Amino acid sequence: MKKAFILFIVLFATLTSTYGQTKKVKPKGAYKEIEVAKHNHAIEVLHGRESKAKKELMANIVMHPNNYNPPVLYALSKELFMQDKKEEAAFWFYVAQLRARYDANICADRSAAQGVAILNNTYGPDINQFAFSDIAFLETTVEKVVAFVRENEENYDHRWLNLHGMGAFINDGDAELSKPKEMWPEIKAKTINDYHEGFKKYMQSLQK
Repeated sequence: MKKAFILFIVLFATLTSTYGQTKKVKPKGAYKEIEVAKHNHAIEVLHGRESKAKKELMANIVMHPNNYNPPVLYALSKELFMQDKKEEAAFWFYVAQLRARYDANICADRSAAQGVAILNNTYGPDINQFAFSDIAFLETTVEKVVAFVRENEENYDHRWLNLHGMGAFINDGDAELSKPKEMWPEIKAKTINDYHEGFKKYMQSLQK
């Protein structure tokens, strides 16, 4: 699990083979332009031991969440959970999850979507166990998450996920990394609606 997490905090695209070997490839072309340095540093601080720096960063993230990409919000949720702020942790985890899905849906490299599953598996188990133990809390939280993501505009480089796709290794860097921007509002709306409807169907299944 630690090896999977490292995929998101290095400045190089990293491919882990089925044999457990890791290959690092320096990004080319458009991949080299993807802005991840600030976010990678934030993750390092959140997982570090400098309590003062961590506290200041967490306050900044909560105040300006739209400026940080989903991996940072996932890391924030873990730290909040460890500080026994479990309700806040659940909120930011599901915001990260929904935004990561959106980023995957606008990513032109379909293989990059596996990064979302890695993040969910890395950060999700404890938070999901907590949230799903109280369905009323979970339902309220998901409604807040959906409203938040719908009403807020992201202010980070959506292409962070491309560094986890096969295109970062086999492409010369000239390919389009994302679907056309004019499609993004529709993709975002559909991503949110699918997420919301899927959750509501799950809630209905519990009542049967």
